[in-house]
Amino acid sequence: MKIAIIGGGAIGLLFANYLSQSHSVTVYTRTEEQAARLNHDGLNFMRNGEVQTKTIAAKKLAKNVADAQLVIVTVKQYQLSDIYSSIQYCKQPLLFLQNGYGHIEFLTKLASPSLFVGVVEHGALKHNSHTVEHTGVGKTKLAVFRGNESKLPFRHESIEFFPFEVCEDYHSMLLEKLIVNAVINPLTAILGVPNGELVTNSAYAKLMDTYFQELASILSIDNPGRTLEHVKAVCRGTSENRSSMLKDLEHGRQTEIEAILGYVLSQAKQNGQEHRLIDFLYTMIKGKERKEGW
Repeated sequence: MKIAIIGGGAIGLLFANYLSQSHSVTVYTRTEEQAARLNHDGLNFMRNGEVQTKTIAAKKLAKNVADAQLVIVTVKQYQLSDIYSSIQYCKQPLLFLQNGYGHIEFLTKLASPSLFVGVVEHGALKHNSHTVEHTGVGKTKLAVFRGNESKLPFRHESIEFFPFEVCEDYHSMLLEKLIVNAVINPLTAILGVPNGELVTNSAYAKLMDTYFQELASILSIDNPGRTLEHVKAVCRGTSENRSSMLKDLEHGRQTEIEAILGYVLSQAKQNGQEHRLIDFLYTMIKGKERKEGW
């Protein structure tokens, strides 16, 4: 299958590495420089201290990706508007891999009859324009947003260290990931700590519990206790990892706070719910972004 991957970030390069084992993959980048580097030097892939270099095709994203049989969109949610003109009238199946929930409204504006969403639970770190490290093996969960489930990509795919799981309900799937991101990302970014400290530091654990209660109320979580334990399990399982939001702030990049807590705040305001802690963390992250020039 001919696959176009829009986005040359950590997730885009991670998917390019694994999917190129059995598919024809082209990475569409934001800059000519990154495309040229990938074409010339190949994609360096790191896992467990080992490095492999793979030949990969790359192009700067232009008006369309007409020659692809599947388009995977891996750019961050706040970058979707930048690529809208390239996919607006695309008729091929589109798979979106963004954090948060706000991109669902964006999907309703697209012409493709086959739209799918996914959540990526792998750890990935982009070292430079053509090097990505697989820092933690997880899974990619997939669900149908529009169209026939029989066209859901990778539902029968078997790739070592890169499993896929099909979910029946995209809303529940995205909500589960949203909760994990809404807890771990802002707290670790503000506190400047790896994920595991949210459970090993008793003061931080108490803060997380209090904050989670407000979050669970706004999002109408059916089983808050079980959901909180899931969040804590993710913290333990990724104890040494520094969250993407923390890394964004450390490197002076824009964060995904709008995609994550921005959506939660909109829901709280719409329903007239208490949101003081959510608003507090959201405002602190926005303040740190402005300090870094965003």
